[in-house]
Amino acid sequence: MESASESTASGLPRPLRTVSDEFCELQTIVDQFRSQLDMTDGIAGLHPFGPINADQAHAQFTQACSRIRDSLTAYRNTTLSSWAQLLANSTQQPAHSGQQLLVANNVALAATKRAAAAGQELSEMRKITDALHMDLGSCQRKLYAAAGKAISHVQSYGMQSSELLVERLMATAKRLGLACYTDVQGRDGEDKVTTVTLAGGILVIDVDIGTSNNQMKIKISYVSDIEHDQRIDMLMLSRLRAGDIPGFEKLVEQVATLDRLTKEKSPASFIHNTFATASTLTEIQRQEMAALNGDLKQVLRHGSGIALPYMRHIGPSTLYFMPASLIHGLQDQQWASLASNDFSEIADMPQCLWLDFVWEPSSKQHRLLAEKFSKYCLDPEQMSEDSETHKVASYPHPTIHGLEMRFLEPVLPSSLENTDNSGTLPAQTSDLCIPYTLVARLAPELLACALTVRSIMAAVGHKADGSPSMSQVSPRLLEDAPTLERLIHANYNNDNTDELLQARHQINQTSLVVKLESPQIRAWNISRIPINSMHQILDIVPLLRRQAIFNELIASCFTGASNLESELNMSDISTVAVKTLANDPFRIDMCIKIFTDSDNSEFKVQGALLRVSEATGDIVAWTHQGLAISKTSDMLAALSAVSTDSLTTESAHKTLSKVADISTSVPMVAQWLVAHIGSL
Repeated sequence: MESASESTASGLPRPLRTVSDEFCELQTIVDQFRSQLDMTDGIAGLHPFGPINADQAHAQFTQACSRIRDSLTAYRNTTLSSWAQLLANSTQQPAHSGQQLLVANNVALAATKRAAAAGQELSEMRKITDALHMDLGSCQRKLYAAAGKAISHVQSYGMQSSELLVERLMATAKRLGLACYTDVQGRDGEDKVTTVTLAGGILVIDVDIGTSNNQMKIKISYVSDIEHDQRIDMLMLSRLRAGDIPGFEKLVEQVATLDRLTKEKSPASFIHNTFATASTLTEIQRQEMAALNGDLKQVLRHGSGIALPYMRHIGPSTLYFMPASLIHGLQDQQWASLASNDFSEIADMPQCLWLDFVWEPSSKQHRLLAEKFSKYCLDPEQMSEDSETHKVASYPHPTIHGLEMRFLEPVLPSSLENTDNSGTLPAQTSDLCIPYTLVARLAPELLACALTVRSIMAAVGHKADGSPSMSQVSPRLLEDAPTLERLIHANYNNDNTDELLQARHQINQTSLVVKLESPQIRAWNISRIPINSMHQILDIVPLLRRQAIFNELIASCFTGASNLESELNMSDISTVAVKTLANDPFRIDMCIKIFTDSDNSEFKVQGALLRVSEATGDIVAWTHQGLAISKTSDMLAALSAVSTDSLTTESAHKTLSKVADISTSVPMVAQWLVAHIGSL
């Protein structure tokens, strides 16, 4: 029985190379190209970065992966097949006696265990192989990106690299599945301009490349009657002229993706719906500005953000938060450019928070907007009626009193409601219904408390439908999440220690030492928010803005400060103890001690309470005097005993609230309290 199995196994081909051999070869390839990426002789070392080498690396990786799969297939045939045959023979062996039956059972049991172990091993090896393929793809992309950076490096030296750019565009077209054509214009001895045409399904990109930036031009056109936005051309041209080759290629890839999806999912047009989404955000801002008397700063603070499409990527973007320092630093002309939705420089300004809208695959069907509609948000005077494909719904603005907005909402057919995309769509409903959804990606990711996460999930009607969560890495339990205070401290100080360091602030003639007491608020990083209807933007942005304002308050304890040094003269410094509350994650209690003698035996105590309001994100402040709290040695404990429900705007300190709201800074609030402690 065993000899028969051995003969069967011996007849099968055995792999000549092992998985370890393949891994070693892959490592050799990676090392080889890494060494080529080292520029040892300056510009002369440019040639290894060409797209030919990237393609060669990709081909070698593909061949190595194929050999690994062949090795795994042979391993399965020579191992599992023989053991499966052994098990079959064992179970078919007749039992003439009890002893023979016992032997057969033992053999069958042993064969079963070996087969199970082999199956588990093969399963693990398949996982390793799949991971290897992902790693190889990532490595190939990194090599390709390194080549683009090298070309950018050469351009920064002002070298004539038009031919190199042409070759790079041809390689990019091949990688993205676009047709590519070239046309050279100019006589010998003159500056020649090469036009590279990248063509997709309905998309055509013409790129003029010469020996100077002034000769570079980009024009995008479509085979169908789609109204194009010239800001896309300007965005791509700015990347190309700046020598940002990887950034330019990323934009080309985004346009090519929209073109591919439009072709594959016709008549559902992703290009048209991308433009419609951008027009919707602009219309929302226009109506909000009209309701707020044209004050763009108020739109940024109480509206749905500033629509700035095609400033960051090929698609709509919304600037939903700007730090206080930047708000006060912009000039009137810059605010005017923002109001016209045309201020590209804002995309490079630090600490701005964005929503970038993109399309992602979904586990549920969604209906796209028909091409006869140019946007989701309707003009106040525009008339539209419900139909089988869409309905008109009115929503009161959550933060601007008296403003009501109307939206077109595509209607999903009843046959697709509460179903996933596992089945085939009915023929009569497959035109505009596709398994894709609009997603708002947060750039950068936003640290948010549990209350914010739950509120956003409720606003978008989020359910566990198998799609990626808003947070890419979510703890299972609330207790497993890190605290918001420590995460913010680590972001601004590159410090992952458990202890929160004290920080010193010098404001005018006042020295402050700010210390954050025991952190209380659990937090996650929000990276994406699926959008089911465009009116949800009205509810989402205020939630994100409130969280961002509170985060800025916490961060102000650490930013612009120096670590506390032991040799500081504490008699000249006021201490500020800051405490957050787990049951109210948008509240800050403060206790300021102002020492009045050299041995720190005498001091004045001032308490204050800050809270970010729910709807508008305004910061409201109370003093301990206004809360009827007497002077005590444990001011923080007395403040924490004050219920949030008892806080009213009538009892708030108007001037202190204005200081807090304008500065969004705990040290600035403390400095004002120190300066005015005698009059409180």
